[in-house]
Amino acid sequence: MRVRLIILGVMGGLSLLALVLVHVHWLVAGPKDPRFVRFMRRYSHRANADEVVPPHGVAVDARGTTLDVAEPGSTFQHVIDDLALVDGGASVELTLDARLQAKAEALMKGKMGAVVALDPTTGRIRALVSAPRVNYLNRALNGLYPPGSTFKVFAAAAALSRGMDPVYNCPAAGYRSGPGTPPIRDVEFRQMARRGKTWKGFGRIGMETALIHSSNTYFAQLGVGMGSEIFEETVAAARLRDPAVVLSATDLALESTGGGVPDGLKARQLAPVAIGQGALQLTPLSVALFTAAVADDGLMLAPTLSATAKPTLRARPFTFAAAGRVKKMMRGVVKDGTARGCDIPGLDVCAKTGTAETGKGGRDHAWFTCFAPERGPRLVVTVVVEHGGFGAEAALPVAKGVLLEARELGYFE
Repeated sequence: MRVRLIILGVMGGLSLLALVLVHVHWLVAGPKDPRFVRFMRRYSHRANADEVVPPHGVAVDARGTTLDVAEPGSTFQHVIDDLALVDGGASVELTLDARLQAKAEALMKGKMGAVVALDPTTGRIRALVSAPRVNYLNRALNGLYPPGSTFKVFAAAAALSRGMDPVYNCPAAGYRSGPGTPPIRDVEFRQMARRGKTWKGFGRIGMETALIHSSNTYFAQLGVGMGSEIFEETVAAARLRDPAVVLSATDLALESTGGGVPDGLKARQLAPVAIGQGALQLTPLSVALFTAAVADDGLMLAPTLSATAKPTLRARPFTFAAAGRVKKMMRGVVKDGTARGCDIPGLDVCAKTGTAETGKGGRDHAWFTCFAPERGPRLVVTVVVEHGGFGAEAALPVAKGVLLEARELGYFE
């Protein structure tokens, strides 16, 4: 009995010694350990905390200007904190341009939505705006929306990459993808009807005319013509379902949400998906990425916020020839189509508008995605304004403002 007590006493002493050693270790090394710092920061944010531990990491752009882009307590801020701790400093250089970021935020004031601006040849993100600024919510990276007619850019490039360049009849009555399905009509049908006039339809048109005038009837037929196999192959090649890590630390990363792209679609489902509706949902970053793939001759570079990251190929969804054709079509959208309001002299903007039905009885989401210039593109800008209505009216002015600011800053020289 006495031996057992002695053994238990020794064991208890060792346990106490171990606890003391662990306590001493955390007193000495804890403040330098990112896990400890994260725990204390989150603990300080509890409801009954008397004070809040301020963020340790400060984000700056290439010019050393402080970037106020990460909300306290957000994953974005935690990643910046970790990077600052690892580097032993308080500043973390990001790819963002404080001047372009500030302009985009000002243009989105009073709106709900997002702006993504990036270099299509490097993947470097120059502006990343989520409006309004709300803790733990980043619409640019994680907001999922039906992309509307901006997805016609993807559908056109996907079809051309597979050797498809059809001509379809696009009558006023629209197109039905199957028995009992509602007709998919062009917006002109409703516009003319509201004025008491009759829409005659586009008749037989090719892809270029269809994209310039954003014909729903044409692209619904194109989606059905591609079929589930070609559509699925291109979605996989473009990695539309995959998240993208834009900034990473030792054991924490800021990443986008993967797109909501259903597989195994039947004809009646492919028709609405091909015009950016139906079961399709994408993030603004995803739309910016497939726009960038067109701009960069079929190559999709990995998006990044890290100033030290080297350009990395993320995907090769479109052929060189297909990307070139769609690029010219997007220039036509600006010169002769729905994006004429963004025809900036000397900049040769290529663009696509989008108006996405929400399916909830509210106003449509307004989209605009573009790049400039047509030859040697330097900047992609993608904008979504929640419940903004027509893309040309609500989202286009924001993108145009970002492009004009970029021109003033020398992006296109």
